[in-house]
Amino acid sequence: MTDSPQAQAQSLELVFEADVRAVTPYMKLATVSVNGAHHMTFVSDEPPRVGGLGSAPTPLMYFSAALAF
Repeated sequence: MTDSPQAQAQSLELVFEADVRAVTPYMKLATVSVNGAHHMTFVSDEPPRVGGLGSAPTPLMYFSAALAF
């Protein structure tokens, strides 16, 4: 029995890099890339009740969304 091309396993290496900078004590600007390309930038912030400005989703909101995907 010979292996068909569909039966052969393929591997793919993904390397994620994140550069995170503090804009304020509670607001962070993150730039994430995959394999050195596909750069995406996003902001996270905490709500005013804990010292943030409430201007962006919290880190926990991003984490929760990531789990849902």
